[in-house]
Amino acid sequence: MFTNLKKVVISFFKSLLINRKLNTYFFFFAVAFSFWFLNMLSKKHETTFFIPINYINHPADLIEVNDPADFVNVRVKASGISIISFHLFNKNPLVLNYELANSQPIDNGRNLFWIINSNRREVADILGSSVEIMNVTPERVMTSFANKIKKDVPIKLKANIGLRQAFWLANDIKIHPSSVILYGEQSLLDSVSSINTDLLEINDLHKDQLHQIDLIIPDGLKSKLNNITVELNVEPFIEEVITKEVEIRNLKKGYSMKLFPKDVNVTLRLPQNQYQILKASFLKLYIDASKLTEEETVAVDYDNLPEMVKIQRIYPNRLEFLLIKE
Repeated sequence: MFTNLKKVVISFFKSLLINRKLNTYFFFFAVAFSFWFLNMLSKKHETTFFIPINYINHPADLIEVNDPADFVNVRVKASGISIISFHLFNKNPLVLNYELANSQPIDNGRNLFWIINSNRREVADILGSSVEIMNVTPERVMTSFANKIKKDVPIKLKANIGLRQAFWLANDIKIHPSSVILYGEQSLLDSVSSINTDLLEINDLHKDQLHQIDLIIPDGLKSKLNNITVELNVEPFIEEVITKEVEIRNLKKGYSMKLFPKDVNVTLRLPQNQYQILKASFLKLYIDASKLTEEETVAVDYDNLPEMVKIQRIYPNRLEFLLIKE
């Protein structure tokens, strides 16, 4: 087919070159057609434009019951050049935001809709000032939604945090919020007990920081929350080794006990600005004689430890003992 068409075109142009009379006729025809075409482009015409719709901010707590409209029909009056320009170059959609839609309650859900005349300005901006809008259909674009089942689950932070030497976390890592509401089918919600975050990886942490971390939402579920805030508070600490005598508690009447050794070394870490605590008698080390077993050693326990102080090591942490009946 294309070979025959090619032959016809070649034959036509050969005829133009050979036949001067036909050549002259074609020239005047081309000129006349050009004037006619330019005249048509300058005149106003009525036509219909199809503008695609782009929906944004879908409600996470609702499920679409029906498919929304893909486009709106805009009847316009415009010059031929404006019409051609629109079809060749204008690909802009009409953006409809669900967060700004009108809402109508229905059984177990709601309808979200837009009155298109209220969005006429947006339509005009897409078409351009040279196009006259006659009417837009449909007059109302609506999507019906059903309520989703929801479940509140805790958030688990995935983190790999490296602290600078002589620094520690001043308190537990804080995440805001600590839980998230998921929406979806009951079977999917039943399979989820918590939600993880993306990995938060930090090296050489030595000052307070705030981070935005994305949540990993399982397929088939939705959430209005996409990320959380992670708060990290750090401070410098000091490390100190003290020697303390171990007390004996809950010893039965008629018995005495000796510990070997009776003093142990305790390695403490505490904030630099709390160094004065070391001067106070705040830490109590003891063994609980009521928990003696057949083992030859007993564990060292402690109490009266301030919240800002941490024990790194007790050495030795188990003591030999001699139980004497009096």
